Amino acid sequence: MVIAFTGDPFLAKEALLEEARLRGLSRFTEPTLEALEEALSPGLFGGAGALLDLREVGEGEWKALKSLLERVPEEVPVLLLDPKPTPSRAAFYRNRERRDFPTPKGKDLVRHLENRARRLGLRLPAGVAQYLAGLEADLEALERELEKLALLTPPLTLEKVERVVALKPPVTGFDLVRAVLEGDAKEAFRRLKALREEGEEPLRVLGALSWQFSLLARAHLLLKESPRPKEEDLQRLEAHPYAAKKALELARTLEEGLLKKALDTLIQAERRAKEGKDPWLALEGAVFALLQGALTGRSARG
Repeated sequence: MVIAFTGDPFLAKEALLEEARLRGLSRFTEPTLEALEEALSPGLFGGAGALLDLREVGEGEWKALKSLLERVPEEVPVLLLDPKPTPSRAAFYRNRERRDFPTPKGKDLVRHLENRARRLGLRLPAGVAQYLAGLEADLEALERELEKLALLTPPLTLEKVERVVALKPPVTGFDLVRAVLEGDAKEAFRRLKALREEGEEPLRVLGALSWQFSLLARAHLLLKESPRPKEEDLQRLEAHPYAAKKALELARTLEEGLLKKALDTLIQAERRAKEGKDPWLALEGAVFALLQGALTGRSARG
């Protein structure tokens, strides 16, 4: 019996190891024909079976293994860890049991983190769960961070988590946007330089800036419709509650024309960057134009 575990590497491996425990299998077999033949040969007390990690297995090695896997008896368990199967392996799994574990996203990722924290005896506040879900990390890295957080003295605050968690937050562009809207050219270009030195892709930074200005535009529209929005109104902004509140705070000081002009500037910059022009030059030009617009377009309400 061949069972393939695919999808998210962390979830697939965890499920495979649990299945292996139930079947009395405890260690991975080298993904070679010789090692697999030995594992599938019943010993003195029986117990034939194998765990194979196919993540680093090439097509040539797979062809050799496949010839043996096709002949595995139904009563002999062979569990395959193969998060991202090649087309040939995916075709092989069509007529066999395949258990797929998609990586949770959005609200599903938040729920995943809350459930994993609960298993560690950790109550994860909503803001902390949202923060962790927004980090650039896979599930295994997030699990390690949850294990660290479980050792902290309660209460678990967002500030405490930000100090302890070693993962890199995503490029949000919020601090850069604030510097631009305040007309602080020195701070804006300092943050831009820091992003470049950290190896960020200019298109990602442009994308983050576009998202932030789009959020500000949505917040501005919400304030026009409801000058004193309630908590439930924040969901319309389609952003983390903290980011939504910050956007509302900033949007109160901005003119609609400034936001429209800023979005147009960023669209043009992305187009130039994608057309093969120097993407960093396009980004720097966009920031300069945004600064110019901010200096002349701030609302008197600020």
